[in-house]
Amino acid sequence: MLPRRVLLGGAALAALTGCGVLPSGVPPVSAPTPDPSVPGHEALQELRAQLVTAASGPLTRAQAELLGWALDVTDDQFPAVSLSAPVATAAPTPSLVPVPTPAAEATSTPAPPPTPTGLAAALETAQEAFTAQALDASTARPIVWASMAAWTVALAAQFPEASGAREPGRGVRLPAPQEPDAAAQAALDAAAATLYGLQVAAGAPGLAADETDALRGRLEFWSGLRDDLAAGITAASATPTPAPPWYAVGRPADAAAGRALAARLQAAALPVLGRALAHGPAALRPLLVTALGDVAADVPRWGGLLERWPGLPST
Repeated sequence: MLPRRVLLGGAALAALTGCGVLPSGVPPVSAPTPDPSVPGHEALQELRAQLVTAASGPLTRAQAELLGWALDVTDDQFPAVSLSAPVATAAPTPSLVPVPTPAAEATSTPAPPPTPTGLAAALETAQEAFTAQALDASTARPIVWASMAAWTVALAAQFPEASGAREPGRGVRLPAPQEPDAAAQAALDAAAATLYGLQVAAGAPGLAADETDALRGRLEFWSGLRDDLAAGITAASATPTPAPPWYAVGRPADAAAGRALAARLQAAALPVLGRALAHGPAALRPLLVTALGDVAADVPRWGGLLERWPGLPST
């Protein structure tokens, strides 16, 4: 069975406090009705509907729990984008794939059901719509939409296996104000520090070959992001500050420590990238929106949390 909050849909939303995305010191306010001129509103409503529908399909227990978590997150997303709360409706009881007995597991373990077609399409549509809202010059809080776009990317990556840990409910706030040049430089510094740390993580003894290959891929990503940020800062008529030659990163003792380091470094960079998106040069937003989704999806692969609001600081 899905958690009670899922079965109640958004009925518990009114009782929540501190879970919206608001400037410091501003109390939650009642959300207005949907605005048909905001594409992201329609996409969020459709995504919510597809999450509920997916609950009636064949699911592993882990997938059912992930759906419950995702619906819980959308409860917070609705008021965060000034959209009225979801209507309280009962979700269908999920059809769980039988869990194999220990004897059966020794011979074969059934593959998890694929992501339902409707949900996969809704996630893709939502990601595109949320990204468009984040890049719209008239959007008041682009970081909120960018965080939601990143979340859909991470959720889509997690759904087939649904094996990662998920972040529990938390309060969030908008990033603290920062000068555009300083915000961009902070993102560049975070990329350089993460790149260095991942090189250390890749040297952890005991990593499997596929893990080493995956870390090489992460090094390429962060190297490219560093270079693109530096180029963007230069194009904005600023001079980027060079990164130091080394950082104080302890060498991991084993593969588990290497994986944990890869997750921790990238998770730490998320709010820095988000702050740069919120307050840095507008020309960097497309790069940063894409980066938030990529990083948010990769952190759980190394044992980190699937975040509710990638790029936003917690209270």
